[in-house]
Amino acid sequence: MLSATDISVSFGKRPVLNSVCFTANAGELHAIVGPNGSGKTTLLRAMTGDLTATGQTLINGTDIADLSPAELAQRRAVLPQSGNIAFPFTVLELVRLGLHAGMPSRAGFDPNLPQKALTRVGLAGFEGRFVQDLSGGERQRVQLARVLVQIWEPVLNGAPRWLFLDEPVSALDIGHQLIVMQLARDYAEAGGGVVAVMHDLNLTAMFADRITLLNAGHVRATGRPDEVLTDGDLSACYGCALRTNTPPPFGGKWILPQAIANRTHVGA
Repeated sequence: MLSATDISVSFGKRPVLNSVCFTANAGELHAIVGPNGSGKTTLLRAMTGDLTATGQTLINGTDIADLSPAELAQRRAVLPQSGNIAFPFTVLELVRLGLHAGMPSRAGFDPNLPQKALTRVGLAGFEGRFVQDLSGGERQRVQLARVLVQIWEPVLNGAPRWLFLDEPVSALDIGHQLIVMQLARDYAEAGGGVVAVMHDLNLTAMFADRITLLNAGHVRATGRPDEVLTDGDLSACYGCALRTNTPPPFGGKWILPQAIANRTHVGA
């Protein structure tokens, strides 16, 4: 289990998170949603140990403050929103960096792991290309492959490992969005835990087991998609009229802006 209690963060005099509590279970994909500036990325970075915060975060019962960087890297991996590459790395060189972060020794080392990860994200054959020459979406998937290599096995020594994804599909076309979200679902179903900051509410509804809705540094709602994705909560948080619907045949939620729903077409 991942458990964060009373997480507060301020940037200067501006509070960003206010005593936020958050719980995620291994075997589930837990999405964090909310409008811009609501504290989504800040919460994720606080729970991964990448940002100083008050409060406490436990990964599998251990306080992240008690873990060395190497120990933390073996328990969780983080895909940031963006990563600037200052050197002319090839795709394979960048993905291989995940090996150094996630493996305490060379015991059981699989030399083909980076290639396997690239195949998972749809980039087989890109190994020798320079990262700087790729499109934004391709670079995003290379970084995801690096993160996967770091914690390739969802369960290690009987304990779940955690995949933290900050807007993992922001630069991707719809086909690759589905590939990445299914990859995250597969990781959770194999026993790992996935926490993802998401903007696309419909993708969130399709893939998430649980959702936490943030607004202005507070938790507005948390629970199953049908509990969190409601007209009232979404409209209040996003400051516009939104309607949740249930399409056939699967019955999952989908969200429609009322400005579009109420539009009258010329000639209608």
